[in-house]
Amino acid sequence: MSPLESELEAALLRLHKKWKEIKYNAVYFKRMLTPGDPVYKGPTGTVKHLLGQELTETSGFEKLRKAGKLGWTVEALICEDNRLQGLFEPWEVERARKRYLLASPKGPN
Repeated sequence: MSPLESELEAALLRLHKKWKEIKYNAVYFKRMLTPGDPVYKGPTGTVKHLLGQELTETSGFEKLRKAGKLGWTVEALICEDNRLQGLFEPWEVERARKRYLLASPKGPN
């Protein structure tokens, strides 16, 4: 794992810890970050997995949006840290940006 991927992993685990403040315990998300777990994807694979999925009413993004915590989403993390964007394909970064901006109370600029 590269140093940048290690930073991403630490940031994702910090998000997971924050989510518990609003009673959102993303078990599958944590499993994707836990080496040795059958669903382990690693930090980059976890983000790629999430960005490859369509949003649903039960998705973590929607739960956080409804709780007023858009800044706690994986999408926000990717949008706000340009260094992390280098770990992903341009379409993945763009999808994160679109989701985040469209869900923002201000909407896209």
